[in-house]
Amino acid sequence: MHSRCSALSALALSLVWVGCGIGSTPPGRVLLIGIDGATLRIAGPMLARGELPALREIARAGVHGPLRSHFPLTSPRIWASIATGKLPAKHGILNFAKVDPDGTRHLFLSSDRNAHALWNIVSDAGYKVAVVNWWTTYPLERVNGVIVSDHLLPMEQRGRRGLANDETEVPSGGIVFPPEWSRRIDELVAADEPLTGIDDPFADPSRFPEWILPEKLSQRFRNDQTVARIARAIDRTEHPDLLMVFLPGIDRVSHRLWSGIEPDAAYKADLGLTPAQKAAMRDALHTYYRFTDALIATLVSGFGPDDLVLVVSDHGFEAGIKLMVLTGVHDSPAALDGVVFARGPDVTAPALPRVMSVNDVTPTILRWMRLPVGEDMDGHPAAFLDLPTGPMVATHDATPIQFAESAGSQVPSGVEPAILDQLQSLGYFAEDERDGRVDHGPNP
Repeated sequence: MHSRCSALSALALSLVWVGCGIGSTPPGRVLLIGIDGATLRIAGPMLARGELPALREIARAGVHGPLRSHFPLTSPRIWASIATGKLPAKHGILNFAKVDPDGTRHLFLSSDRNAHALWNIVSDAGYKVAVVNWWTTYPLERVNGVIVSDHLLPMEQRGRRGLANDETEVPSGGIVFPPEWSRRIDELVAADEPLTGIDDPFADPSRFPEWILPEKLSQRFRNDQTVARIARAIDRTEHPDLLMVFLPGIDRVSHRLWSGIEPDAAYKADLGLTPAQKAAMRDALHTYYRFTDALIATLVSGFGPDDLVLVVSDHGFEAGIKLMVLTGVHDSPAALDGVVFARGPDVTAPALPRVMSVNDVTPTILRWMRLPVGEDMDGHPAAFLDLPTGPMVATHDATPIQFAESAGSQVPSGVEPAILDQLQSLGYFAEDERDGRVDHGPNP
């Protein structure tokens, strides 16, 4: 049954689903974990060796495979597509930054997004949401639940919230909604108890060439653990219907460690790596995948068999050199595919599998939650979702997105320069990048 429901009541929507022979409410909760830059080129052999037990269990109980992305492979635009079901031309997050005529860069912000994100849609439907560290979540949006902005950790590393390194006050908006969660978030950031039994692979910097900056990679290790700790605490307290968590570490370390898994012939330049250094880089990258899998296990532990669990990434990696020190890039079709793992009720291996797109993630979750999919979305419910066609709505964007009063719409967080510096160190601004306005769609 297919039904337009922009003007239908909740009761009418329920009748549509009942008419399809299924309940009008989802059987459980939803966990969506984003792992930036994860690829089956690494995860596939590790799964076969039994080294990623959390992902292996999700795959055993459900499905896994490649997740097709779209060019250019820059994270904010793709994660916005994952969260909206739309291509960048519609959602408006075109790249990391906008460039003024004088060359000044400004980060794309949530206020630049032209489409409702999954957290808006689900919150507006009356469900509780929690979003932790997702790309482009500053300034904060008002939701039925909790949002912890992706500006949190850069702000903590710069000093204290609202304070620069020289302890001079800088203007800043809120980075946690609702503000009642701010003190608890401070405590969780300051906590140092490990969540996994995996030690920091960069703790001994003498194993690596200096140019991979092992102390910064150690910070990535701590950051991912902090994000998982915050998400787990929010989940235990709020028990949201939808929890979205973003772990960026695999992308960050892959940029610097990728030559550890590639043959020397993959690089034109002599990287000057000793066999021991190359082995250490390879081992550290594999350890980081195991560490991320262990963090996934801590998050999944709060979700039962009646819940939908999705783990996705935005792109893969390939050999390449930027800034003469970054040996992993994602510029060509070789890095186009990320990964998707899914399990839960109504998740089955399709008889005729098709490659899932990043644009399909939000429609898949909406369909599973018995909420209408937008007809203006570029994605569709995944083929592995064994549910009948449900109600549709012309658009979810008919109402304005509500921002939290504490954040305003244009108040800077105070850490935009620090974030831009981090991005530049990863080679994203090595040359005048494309502004993202040319889009080749999800299946180039």
